[in-house]
Amino acid sequence: MKNYRPLLLRELEVRLPGCRVRRLRLNRHLPDVDTLSEHAHGYSQIFVYVRGSGTLRVAGQAQPVGPGTAAFLPPRTVHAFEETARRRPICLVIDLEWRGAKAHGARVIRLPASQLSTIRGVLSEMLALGDPGQFANRLTVSAATLRLVDVVMRGMGVLPAPERRPSALQVRVEREIERAGADVPVAAVAAALGYQADYLNRAFKRATGLSVREFRDAQRLAAARLALRRGLSVGAAAAEVGFVDLNYFCRWFKKGTGLTPGAYRAGGGKPGDPAPNLA
Repeated sequence: MKNYRPLLLRELEVRLPGCRVRRLRLNRHLPDVDTLSEHAHGYSQIFVYVRGSGTLRVAGQAQPVGPGTAAFLPPRTVHAFEETARRRPICLVIDLEWRGAKAHGARVIRLPASQLSTIRGVLSEMLALGDPGQFANRLTVSAATLRLVDVVMRGMGVLPAPERRPSALQVRVEREIERAGADVPVAAVAAALGYQADYLNRAFKRATGLSVREFRDAQRLAAARLALRRGLSVGAAAAEVGFVDLNYFCRWFKKGTGLTPGAYRAGGGKPGDPAPNLA
């Protein structure tokens, strides 16, 4: 977030069936703000890392985190955070009481880019409100908090995702990328569909939450994952999704998944899917 500033909302009294949101905060990990050593709480927590990186240790298991990493921790889940970069991470933390928490167990996943973009947008709207204690603002803050909880919990599979049909524009863009190849330039996609690139990007982002480039890269990454799961070599998988430079492909794949292609091919996990139950 470019215009970051801390956000702390206490005693929200935001309620869902069987669930009460206690507190919401957006802050950098600092020793005088967060207890970084192992600890636990008597309530559930949701973490979303908006920026930065590090290692989240949950129930004794180390989980690398970066932008878009989300964690759901039921009550009394022991956890800790370790920094691995100079720039301190910015983390959204939501404390809540939820009767169904233990049925799901702790989990750490990588949220899709569209959901991270939505979360950043909602947080920016909340930061722009000024004093959250004003009556009108409290209503807006409550609605925004509910939206954040809904997006994150559905993204993590804690709540079922609503069925959503792709828009007509998404279908057309997806078909053109499939026809032209995963490395097709955005300008070429726009020209094939009869749009200016800037207009197509704006319209596509309104419909999906992603730019055409982000959507194309997500499709390309999914194709690369599939190629590696089929048993192709790293070089063959790179060529299949349009990469000539193997080193660049390896850097690009690791940036998108947190793993090298070789580690992914060897069964090291698939960030973006729920991690093994840690409870």
